[in-house]
Amino acid sequence: MILCTTLLLFAQSDVAQSIDDQIAAAIALGQQTEAGIAAGDITGFDAVDAWTDVAYTWEDISRLEGAPSLVWVNWSEALLNSGDTKNAINIIGNALEIFSSDALLLEQSGRLILVESRTVESMGNAEKAAELKAAGIAEFVAASEAAPESASPLLRLGEIAWTDFVTAGGTDEKEKKDAIAWWLKAADVDPANVDSGFVYNWLLTDSIDVISVLVEAQPEQVLHYWYRGMAYYSKGAEFWSNVHSDFNKVIELNPAFTNAYFFLADGAFVRGAMQSAANDDDKAKKAYNFSGKYYALYLKDFGANHAQSVMQTNGLLAECERMNFLASFTDYANAIVILEWATSHAPDYLDVWNNLAFLYRETGEAAKSLAAYEHALSIAPDDPQIMNDLAVIYHYYLQTNDAIALELYANAITRAEEILAADNNSGSDLSLVETALRDARNNLNKLKRGSRRNG
Repeated sequence: MILCTTLLLFAQSDVAQSIDDQIAAAIALGQQTEAGIAAGDITGFDAVDAWTDVAYTWEDISRLEGAPSLVWVNWSEALLNSGDTKNAINIIGNALEIFSSDALLLEQSGRLILVESRTVESMGNAEKAAELKAAGIAEFVAASEAAPESASPLLRLGEIAWTDFVTAGGTDEKEKKDAIAWWLKAADVDPANVDSGFVYNWLLTDSIDVISVLVEAQPEQVLHYWYRGMAYYSKGAEFWSNVHSDFNKVIELNPAFTNAYFFLADGAFVRGAMQSAANDDDKAKKAYNFSGKYYALYLKDFGANHAQSVMQTNGLLAECERMNFLASFTDYANAIVILEWATSHAPDYLDVWNNLAFLYRETGEAAKSLAAYEHALSIAPDDPQIMNDLAVIYHYYLQTNDAIALELYANAITRAEEILAADNNSGSDLSLVETALRDARNNLNKLKRGSRRNG
């Protein structure tokens, strides 16, 4: 790809202006070529020819008096894209005779030599590949010495060292420490040019120390907290307090980042599961309460995205079951949000409809409660508890259609008596049926007396 580094050229002279114009045109040509290849409009040998044309354009500019070193960098990059690595390396070598110890050229030289090293290695010449790799690393070191305030060559060295560490098995702690040292130095000397997302994608959970340096240098940069929070989240439930701190900071700095609520929600859930396994029920309940709250906030904006995501992992029904579980630990308002999400994605899941209907009832949403109980009854038309609960809405809350309520109570009693009298209930838990029978009889008597007082 064409390297579009900001150019500070000699804007006052006619020659410098000519160079500016030609550089801008060459950059545009390279961008057009990239776009054409990405879109599939330029393919095969045509792509090679297109990059060769870009290289010729940069070559012409290199002949102008006052052409900056970046011209040779872009020229070599175009040659690399055309498949001519050897000439790309030669071009940079020639440029270094003009611009000795130029950091951009040295870094480009290192990149190109490493490309050649991988090519040689793929052809089975490991010894030559190792020599080239060492030469490439030396160029990056030289680039860092030439521009000690720049993060770029340090990051390249960090990438190489980290790749070597992982390739060797990822177990040598000294190798890991040495590799991370390059990243730490880059963050320390030039934090503005170290992308925390790039660091996280490379180092994952080992990115925390590096990103912490960036946080200290740029405490208002929201993405630093985001990616450090991601790293803590990936490390596990014991780092919940760090996850909580970083993602809440994300929301504080940019309230539009509501997708941060997912990591707060899921992190709290995992924390709750860990504490539950340790029989610390009080802390587990608190964690589950947090989880339900944050899931409600997340699902308000990203409910559809979450459904698509879980379909590819645990499945929708399992996720709806988890939401139903969390609803029992959080306040009614947040529980309703997550249960509404669950009912919209698991229309045949009886428990979630029952629970949502109950919460609607308890929060004064009688009409919604009625609809939810009706849906629950359509799923389980012989359930005496649902018959009773649906009748209760007509009887005590809406105070309409007493005839329907009377019929539902009577049906609930009949069905409960049938279940309790059956011979096939050995070992079954009939307590809910017994409760439904008791409630339905009591409510039926009250309705016949004209009583509207529930309880």
